[in-house]
Amino acid sequence: MQLFAERGYDAVSVSEIAAAAKVSVPTFYAHYPSKEHVVLPIPDQADIDAVLASQPHDVPLAERVRRAMLAWLGRYDPQEREQLLRRWRIVVASPPLRNRAAEFERATASLVSGALAEDGAGASVATDVVVTASLSAYTQILLRWAEADGRQSLEEVAESVLIALRQL
Repeated sequence: MQLFAERGYDAVSVSEIAAAAKVSVPTFYAHYPSKEHVVLPIPDQADIDAVLASQPHDVPLAERVRRAMLAWLGRYDPQEREQLLRRWRIVVASPPLRNRAAEFERATASLVSGALAEDGAGASVATDVVVTASLSAYTQILLRWAEADGRQSLEEVAESVLIALRQL
């Protein structure tokens, strides 16, 4: 993260990341499929399953996913939030990485849709639309928070974005 912050994401190679971490390039690739995954990690299926399972099943799907997103954001302690903000500042500063964030968003949406289908919400067009729209909102939350350099709380930004989503 320090290299990206100092020189810009696009100017840092995997070999430079590996050297700074005092590991080989093959060791880097044993832990990360690409340098994008350093900045934009995809959540584990088990973590997604757990946060969704912790939400009430008797609320409409969109509300359940909204609550799960807020629970996910709420799990970050202050130090983790600072790291999250650093990551998303890097995303905001790199147009190619910002575009890749959309791909990571879709991959995460697929995991969420799969988890919902397995726990009874069922696989449907409606589920996929709710999840895709919600994950797009999640990405907007993080982008807007980073663009404002964290001056507004993550919860305030989330509420603003989620209100906009509900008004559609």
